[in-house]
Amino acid sequence: MLYAQIINAVMLGCTYSLVAIGFSLFFGVLDTVVFCTGDVAIFSSFSVVLLVQITALYALLIGLFNPFFSILITVLLAAVITAALMVIMYQLVIKPFENKSSLMPLLSTIAAGIALRELIGIFFPQGRNPRSFPELLSMERIFEALPGISWRNGIIILATILIVALLHWFINKTKIGLSIQAVSQNREAATMVGINRNLVIYVTFIVGGLILGFSGFLIGSYYSVIRFDLGASFGLKGFSAAVVGGLGNLYGAIVGSMLIAFAEVFVSAYIPGGTAYAGIAAFVLVLLFILFKPEGVLGSRSIEKV
Repeated sequence: MLYAQIINAVMLGCTYSLVAIGFSLFFGVLDTVVFCTGDVAIFSSFSVVLLVQITALYALLIGLFNPFFSILITVLLAAVITAALMVIMYQLVIKPFENKSSLMPLLSTIAAGIALRELIGIFFPQGRNPRSFPELLSMERIFEALPGISWRNGIIILATILIVALLHWFINKTKIGLSIQAVSQNREAATMVGINRNLVIYVTFIVGGLILGFSGFLIGSYYSVIRFDLGASFGLKGFSAAVVGGLGNLYGAIVGSMLIAFAEVFVSAYIPGGTAYAGIAAFVLVLLFILFKPEGVLGSRSIEKV
């Protein structure tokens, strides 16, 4: 039973991780929490449903390519659509308020998330009803001796590791990635040395949108059923994970996601009637970190002289 719960916790942590990374990525560059992040991830899940079940694009791709490339192209298209939406979100609901009070972009992104949620419910075919997610990943076991490690679970874990590894390379080894770090650390100094801050912000939202696009596919594959209002839940869990790990720290977002996932799964498994308290356990964990370690697991204290 312990083995099964560890697998469940790792899988749940993977679904939280990419959303939490999105929160940290946007916060690092803008110093603003983009609260529509969870809703954008679920928009990506519905984009995959649209491409596979409604437009029948996947059926056309299957006729041209093998299943692996067909799935990859479908997910990439959904990720590109999601990245375009994230850039539009920045242009419409964040950029106009950049020089205003710091609360304005916070409130505008909350409103944007609610609007996106309702637009999916209204305009997507039967959008307010739970939708079955296309079974693109096989549930067949990889190894008969290891229960719980199906192709679906293995691909979700490997895809999360690959995305994090690519993001690590991009942030630390490319010129634009180093510029993102510079803007995140000190916007004024980065501008003084000639870094184009506007370009950095747009690239950050494109990269963040692509990550959220892949996260929507992984979330849908893991849960098998998606709802238009699922973004609110994932937004809260992703933000909580980012806070626990250290808001603005990409690797802290992963650690925070795993801590929250393990708390939820183990409370559900080992406390009688614990399923009802799983969400409470996660937010109690967040509260404890806010009280006793507000900088998070991997965050650092910032001292401001006045």
